[in-house]
Amino acid sequence: MLKQHALKMIAILSTVIAFTVCTADSIPAQQKEGESAKPAAKKTEGTKAPAKRKVRLPNHYGKLNLTDDQREKIYKIQKDYKAQIDSLKKQLAEIDAKKDAECAEVLSASQKSILGEILEQIEKKKAAKKKN
Repeated sequence: MLKQHALKMIAILSTVIAFTVCTADSIPAQQKEGESAKPAAKKTEGTKAPAKRKVRLPNHYGKLNLTDDQREKIYKIQKDYKAQIDSLKKQLAEIDAKKDAECAEVLSASQKSILGEILEQIEKKKAAKKKN
């Protein structure tokens, strides 16, 4: 009974870790895709090129032929919410770390060792993937 419970906990923890690694790995890929899809800035005679923005329009808004005024309003809205979103992301990361720590407390020493080996293998695979 105890062995089955331990196996279930390992399976659950492995699933959670795999999900976390997969989602964390996809974030840089999404950022790289977004960088290559930047439209070229249009220049007209007698006007300065606008300063490069770090913010982007929401998905598919670039296809809507927005006016400069609409773009500026959208950029302002994004700027207004950025601090709140960043704060929530930080809180989520802290809660996630706390959850992971509590889950690890449930494990035995041997399970923690096995988990450490699994995580080490995952890190090696990620490092090898980055090199390619």
